[in-house]
Amino acid sequence: MKRFLLIILGLVIIGSIINNIKTQYGTLKEAKSLNLKTEREIARLTQENQILNQKIEYATSSAFIDQEAHENFGMGRENDVWLKLDKEENIDLFPKVNQVEEIPKIRQWIALFTN
Repeated sequence: MKRFLLIILGLVIIGSIINNIKTQYGTLKEAKSLNLKTEREIARLTQENQILNQKIEYATSSAFIDQEAHENFGMGRENDVWLKLDKEENIDLFPKVNQVEEIPKIRQWIALFTN
C-alpha cells in the first residue's frame, strides 16, 4: 500500500514537472516572438528617425530657406532681376470661334430651286 501511494505520488510529481516544463517552453517561445517583433519595430523606428533627422537638417538649411522664400513669398536673391509689367485689360482666354457650316453644293442647288 505504501508502495502504491509512493508510485502515485511519483507519477503526480513527474506529471507536474512535465506540465511545468511545457508551460515554461510556451512562455519562452512567446517571449522570443515578442522580442523579435520588438527588435523589428525598433529597427523600423530607428530608420524612420534617421529619415526625419535628415528632413529636419534639410528644412533648417539655408538652401531650403532660400528656396521657400523665393517660391512662396516672392523674395528674390541678390542677382535676381525683377520686371514690372503693365496690367492688361480683360484678356479673353477662351475667345468664341465662329464656325461657318458649309452646305454641300447639291443642297444649295436643291434649296435654290425648291424655295
